[in-house]
Amino acid sequence: MASPLGKSANHEAPSHLLRAPPSPLPAVRLRLVSPAVGYGLFAARDLAADEFIFHEAPLLTALFNEKFAADRALVQSQAASYRAALAAHRDVVAAAYPGLAARAAGVVPGGYEEVMRVLREGGGLGMNLVGGTVGKGEGVGKQYAGAEVSREEYEAFVAGLKVPSAGVTEADTREACLDFFKHYAFQVPASNSTTGGASGGGGGGGGAGGGAAGGTSGNAMVGAASTGEACIYLLGSLINHCCTPPPATTTSKRKKNGETGPNCTWRIGPSGLAHFVKPRHICVQARRAIREGEQLTWDYGKREKGFDCECETCRERRLSGICSLM
Repeated sequence: MASPLGKSANHEAPSHLLRAPPSPLPAVRLRLVSPAVGYGLFAARDLAADEFIFHEAPLLTALFNEKFAADRALVQSQAASYRAALAAHRDVVAAAYPGLAARAAGVVPGGYEEVMRVLREGGGLGMNLVGGTVGKGEGVGKQYAGAEVSREEYEAFVAGLKVPSAGVTEADTREACLDFFKHYAFQVPASNSTTGGASGGGGGGGGAGGGAAGGTSGNAMVGAASTGEACIYLLGSLINHCCTPPPATTTSKRKKNGETGPNCTWRIGPSGLAHFVKPRHICVQARRAIREGEQLTWDYGKREKGFDCECETCRERRLSGICSLM
C-alpha cells in the first residue's frame, strides 16, 4: 500500500529483531601460527554461533581494481594510505605487519620486548575497535585480549623478514603496498564508499562515507572488476584463510571430528539486522560455536595458481592423501 502523502515508508525492522553490537568482553588474542603463516587471531573465550565478535574501523583505505591492479593512480593511492598510517601510528603498524613495514618502508623489525609492549596493549592493535553495548566510548579496545607470543616464536618469525640492503625505492613501496592490498584488502560496497580518493591512516577513513545503508557479508574480498575503495584492518586483516571443505567430505568429517572449515564471516558497512555497523567498518561474526583457543578463520574466496595453501583444511586433505597411499 502506498505511504501517506508526505511520509516515507518505514522499512526498518522492529527494534526487538535488531542484532546487538559485539559485547565489550575480551574476544580475541594474537598468536603466531608459524613463521611461514605469521600472526593469527584466536578466540579469547568461547564464542557462540552467530555472535558478532568485534566491529572495527579501517586502518588503510585506498582505491583498488583487480583487473587493472598496476594502474599508477591506484598504486599511488595505496602507497599514500600506508604512509599516512605509518606516520600516525608507526609502532602499531610496524608491529602488526612487520613484513610490509620492511618491504615498503625499510623498517627493521623491533626487538621482542619492544614489540610485545605494543602487541599486548589493547590500545595498540585494538585502537580501531568500536565500543560494545555499553555507554559511548566504553568497551573500546577491550575485545582485544592482547598477544601470546614467545621470544622464540617471534625471533623465528622476524628472522625471515628482509629489509632491502640498498634501501627502499618508491617502486619498492608501491609494489609492496599493491601486493598487500591484493592479499589482505576487503572490497567496500559502492553504497559505503566515495571513490574520489584515498582516505587512510588510523581508522579515520571510516566516517567519511556518511550514512550509507548498504553493506555486504561473506566472501567479498577484493575482486571487483571496477575501481572502488578497499580497506585494510588492524585486526580483521590478521584473520587467516581456511578453505571450505568439499561438500562430499564435510558431513563425514563433522560427525568424526566436529565442525571443519572456516568458522567466521564478515560484513562491511550496515546491512540487514546489523544496523550498527558503520560505513567502511568491518564486523566479524562467528559462523558456528568457536572454542576458546581456536583460531579464527574465513574463506577469502580466492585461489591463486601455484599457491600451496597451509590452512587446516588443506593440510588434512594432503595428510589424508598420503595416508591413503600407505
